[in-house]
Amino acid sequence: MVNSIEKEVQDLTNQLLELVNLYCWNDISNNLMFILSDISEVKGENFFIQRANRNKLNKKKTLKSFNEVLINLKEIYNSIYDINLYVYKVEKHQTIIDIRYFLKTNLDSDFFETISNNPPMLHCKITKPPYLKNETEKFDINWELGGMRYKWNMFYWKTKYKWDKVNLSFTNLK
Repeated sequence: MVNSIEKEVQDLTNQLLELVNLYCWNDISNNLMFILSDISEVKGENFFIQRANRNKLNKKKTLKSFNEVLINLKEIYNSIYDINLYVYKVEKHQTIIDIRYFLKTNLDSDFFETISNNPPMLHCKITKPPYLKNETEKFDINWELGGMRYKWNMFYWKTKYKWDKVNLSFTNLK
């Protein structure tokens, strides 16, 4: 199973880039770099706090080539329960992919017994911003990193949400 990890991660990377091309308007560089993240290292009571904490951690990480990241994954392969690939950042000359893993040792002991010999589950995901108006609208894959466009879209989304809530309460009074 460890020998198949190279092909699995390569296929998953290709699937992730296809998702980004389908849903995002960014131009994706084929110069791929990777970072590794233990999912359990990020704490926070909600998505926004977790995202901020993850971004702080990711900024400090060393970028790795595909081969370097494979060496690291092979070392812990038998301990991994789940592997998720996300695009961390798209820049003009490189695309940084965050390979997030969750270790079997972080699971409940009863559940651990049932899956201890299973190979890791593999997923690739993109996170859609909350302010999207519809499913067909393309978005900036870098939205989670913040910036002026993100701040404006979030301001508009929150204002519209509050306005819609006020309108709904007035409608219910009639």
